[in-house]
Amino acid sequence: MKRYSLLFMLFTSLVLSACSSDEPDEKVVAEQPAKEVVKKEETKRSNLDHLKNISLEVTEESLLALEPGSMMVDLSYEKDIEDIGFNTPELDPELKNKLPAKLEQLANETDDLETIKKGLVSLLASPHYKKIIENARDYEPHFEEPFLPDPTKSESTDDETKASDKAIILLDASSSMLQQVDGRAKMEIAKDAVKSFAKTIGQSSEISLLVYGHKGTDSDADKGASCSGIEEVYPIGKYEKEVFHGAVDSFDSKGWTPLAGAIHKAAEMSSSYEGNTTIYIVSDGAETCDGDPVQASKDLIAKNAESTVNIIGFDVDGETENQLKAVAEAGNGEYFKADSPEELKNTIQYEWLPSTLDLAFAFTMAPDGWDMVAEYKVAEKSPLELWTVGRKEAHRIIDAAAIMSENGWVTDEQYSELRDWGFERSEAMKELHYAMSKTNREKADTESKEIRQRVDDWVEKMKELKKERGDTW
Repeated sequence: MKRYSLLFMLFTSLVLSACSSDEPDEKVVAEQPAKEVVKKEETKRSNLDHLKNISLEVTEESLLALEPGSMMVDLSYEKDIEDIGFNTPELDPELKNKLPAKLEQLANETDDLETIKKGLVSLLASPHYKKIIENARDYEPHFEEPFLPDPTKSESTDDETKASDKAIILLDASSSMLQQVDGRAKMEIAKDAVKSFAKTIGQSSEISLLVYGHKGTDSDADKGASCSGIEEVYPIGKYEKEVFHGAVDSFDSKGWTPLAGAIHKAAEMSSSYEGNTTIYIVSDGAETCDGDPVQASKDLIAKNAESTVNIIGFDVDGETENQLKAVAEAGNGEYFKADSPEELKNTIQYEWLPSTLDLAFAFTMAPDGWDMVAEYKVAEKSPLELWTVGRKEAHRIIDAAAIMSENGWVTDEQYSELRDWGFERSEAMKELHYAMSKTNREKADTESKEIRQRVDDWVEKMKELKKERGDTW
């Protein structure tokens, strides 16, 4: 019996031991869910780490530092700045389909309102703030430089040249004008100089612009077309700034140099004019179309003895300069040499002087009301783009908050605060636009005042010079 009792006790002990080992440790059971909770919280924090550096301020600096919204990287600049007037921006259909999943994820990761705001910005921020703000900061006013000829800076001792009744400007647009001087194409420099010159002589003379060398190419195959391609791009008449500038900008340097043909064309034109005609030629090259520009100049004077042919040789070599000098001499005019952009500008401004009538119209060389309106439009372009993209972004945020509210991912109170914040952000963008516009308008105002002061100072100086010389008119 004892032996059976011992066996029974041993069996019972083994059974109890086995049962005990099948039950989990209470401490292990308690620790398991806690670890999972901690792990989930760590994952949430990790997913939200990228939001720490996002600023919700609406300033130039904060927007420059703002990364593009992760769902907006494919939004083009042109589409983003597209003006929609007073219409309420609507979510792009594709964005509207993809957005809920991202918003649900955000709601699962946090219920903190400030973090949700940053999350919405990280998803929906415009990708173009940097470009817009940098463009706005780079703005510089671009008024036409006034033409203020100063005889005290000229080496010439001749009396002031009387303005002609008619003026024909001949501009060389042959392929050689594609060459660069001081980092700019000769053609570009010459065009700027001619625009400036025409504004002044146009106050007292009817003007015409004749261009040559702008047809075909400089290849042998195109020689015939290029040499015959002489065109009056601004018909003789009253100077009109916008039309004249459009004419100057309507052609490019391309072909050969029919200087003689251009002078013949000017002679034909001027033969029907009443009064004297002055020809102004701006060229960098000699005749290449087998003509005789010296004889052409003589023929022009033979038809109208009161006419003159003046030439500026721009960055020319010795042989070309000799030919151009001979052309000017044959045309009872003068030859001037300019080897740099500054010399070209000075030659036009200081050798061919304005008349008293030009002086009377000097006030027109400073920006007027229309010029300021046009410049303000340029000044406000980038700031207005900022307001446009900022307003669209704010409405994306408001629409996203509505989606979160409809799905119960935020409370009614949170939705109300998010919506109000969206409208406040839109208003802040508008205020920033106003500030940036004001800065750029002030730049334009300052430049305009400086130009007007220079014109006024020049007028006073010219009056004194005329008084010293004994001019009564």
